[in-house]
Amino acid sequence: MSAGYSTFVILNERSVEGPFVTRTPSIGRFFQLATGHWQLYYFPMPELHVLHHRPHEELILIGFRVDGGHDGPQFYTLLAVGGDDERPLTCDGRIVFFAHPGLAAKALALDPSMARLGPPPQAIETFCDIAEALYRVNSQAADPDGVVLDCLLVFDDLVRATKLHMPDRYQGILTELAARLTEGAPLGNIFTNPSLREHVEDALLWCVGAIAVKARMLSE
Repeated sequence: MSAGYSTFVILNERSVEGPFVTRTPSIGRFFQLATGHWQLYYFPMPELHVLHHRPHEELILIGFRVDGGHDGPQFYTLLAVGGDDERPLTCDGRIVFFAHPGLAAKALALDPSMARLGPPPQAIETFCDIAEALYRVNSQAADPDGVVLDCLLVFDDLVRATKLHMPDRYQGILTELAARLTEGAPLGNIFTNPSLREHVEDALLWCVGAIAVKARMLSE
């Protein structure tokens, strides 16, 4: 995730001065998401890091799955990490995905700013399992291996790259969820109100749609 400010924001009822505020999330504030009395606070991404710290900018390979019946990743992209501007491959304003790792070099050539970072890695570092994340948000009480959190953090970079405006209510819900998961809270404790699951699902599906309409897929 970027060392700048997140695509997502935190919601809280307490008013403060200044446009950017770093706050530690709490169960009470998460439940307030359902009250309708919201105040926006921007949450710096360093508070939500889960990817390994790196001393310099480099490329990582990310796999994605959207079909729960498919075994393993269905498509891929590269992400530049370790600098001040973590970003996916882009070309002409679109995020570049590719159907199999063998196309990574061809995809990388489309983005000169990332091609200078070196050859594409061969091994997947992060698996963004969208299908499993939606399933767990919909009905599960735990996310022991961090599937939901991994997807949230990848989505943050991808949605930012689309340059589309995410609705404030979705920004707040996803940032608060990411913060709670980073603390180690189980899904069952986070989703004390059943309607929160539906709100989070809506926010995740908005992200998927935004990424899809700004995507370019290489299949050969």
